[in-house]
Amino acid sequence: MDGAQGVALAREHRPDLILLDLYLPDISGEEVLSQLRQAKETAEIPVFIISADATSGQAERLLAAGAQAYLTKPLEVPQFLLAIEQALIGVSKGRKIRPVSS
Repeated sequence: MDGAQGVALAREHRPDLILLDLYLPDISGEEVLSQLRQAKETAEIPVFIISADATSGQAERLLAAGAQAYLTKPLEVPQFLLAIEQALIGVSKGRKIRPVSS
């Protein structure tokens, strides 16, 4: 899938949570996040960035841009499941989930 199609599907279906890779074939994940945050249909949907880029500057920039979480690959399954649970039940409302070093 590509970023433009992902944005269109998100606007149409309004999922409870979006998992977003930063590196897409057509537009960057950062641009996708921006478009999701600007559209009223998707502005409040939690977006989890999934990336191999573990630099703190990248993570902080995307969290400030509206991502709910920034999780690095390889995913630590317990951390991933906890982050999803928190986002879906509202425990982390307003909190950002930052990468955890292994």
